[in-house]
Amino acid sequence: MAASRWFASVLFAAALACSGGMPVFAQDHEDQVEAPPPKAHAVVSGTVIGVDYGAANIVVGTPHGAVPIAVTPTTSIIHGATYASLADLGRGSRVIVHVVQFGRRLIAQIIHIR
Repeated sequence: MAASRWFASVLFAAALACSGGMPVFAQDHEDQVEAPPPKAHAVVSGTVIGVDYGAANIVVGTPHGAVPIAVTPTTSIIHGATYASLADLGRGSRVIVHVVQFGRRLIAQIIHIR
């Protein structure tokens, strides 16, 4: 029994030496889901009816209904000729938002405060 353990450990060491010293494991790619590419650019225009500063979301009221939009750290927020921040948006602000769609979410790229 001890001889078979010794033989197995020698065989394992030889396999490691032949493979470059590191064990190689197969990679399973079934659980990796690639995100769909963003859909085309769109523009949402209306009045801000809700702001969630913690979740970085705004809701814009349009003639077609309320549109929830996510705001990311890379979203440019512009008021007049200067840059603004999410804190400058509030209920009643009139906005034009350039968005892209990722899955079922709209992501703001540029928000113009009017």
